[in-house]
Amino acid sequence: MIRLYLLAAVPIISVIGCAASRQQLGNEALLPEIDVIQVKEHSDEALKLAQEAKLDVEMVTNKLTETDNRLLLLSEEVSSVSIAKIEELENRLSLLIEAYKDLQAQLTALEAMPRSYAKKSAGKATFSPASAIPLLGSTEYELYQSGLRTFNNRVYDKAIEIFTDVIKQYPNGEYADNARYWIGECYYALGDYASGIASFIHVFDRKNSSKADDAQFKIGLSYLKMGQQAMAKAELNKLIDRYPASEYIERAKKYLGEIK
Repeated sequence: MIRLYLLAAVPIISVIGCAASRQQLGNEALLPEIDVIQVKEHSDEALKLAQEAKLDVEMVTNKLTETDNRLLLLSEEVSSVSIAKIEELENRLSLLIEAYKDLQAQLTALEAMPRSYAKKSAGKATFSPASAIPLLGSTEYELYQSGLRTFNNRVYDKAIEIFTDVIKQYPNGEYADNARYWIGECYYALGDYASGIASFIHVFDRKNSSKADDAQFKIGLSYLKMGQQAMAKAELNKLIDRYPASEYIERAKKYLGEIK
């Protein structure tokens, strides 16, 4: 009897087992399909993010390149300003100082004239503005000013000729040493530093020349331009030692600090 029950139960267990196996297989068949869909969705999103990130990187790279180019141009402009433009400004400043010194000398002479006339006339001043005309309108002064204007217009060869005429016509004149100085400046502007040094040295021919410290400073710079750093250092130190009150002292110290 028991054996009959067992025999009858075997087919039922088999059917149940088969059904369970089919359900498990069905579940196993569905799981990979769901994972693939999720992976695909995540992959699409990751690809989109990657593409956006790539565009952002390209944009940043382009901006960096553009910034680098601007910095390069700016550095080149600064470099040109620090060399050519500053020297031009220095020359213009020297011209202004020159004009100021001339005006100051004229004013001193004009102030002294009434006193000299007063002494000669025993207390009676006979000074008149017309008496200052030879000082203000002398041919030496006009020729010298013509050289300065020509230099300021950067016609350096012509300026050299004019300043040379000042020296030839008025070797002991009021502006002979100044003319020698500006001849040196012309050669300096033309890049002929050796000739410039020779002209600057002649400024010292006149004792207590008002352009002595200017010439000494430019001699140092000329040697620096020629790459002769030892000579440049010696000449700039000479400026500091001989002309401690010069307006070029600070700049000379700056150049000395840059010389290796």
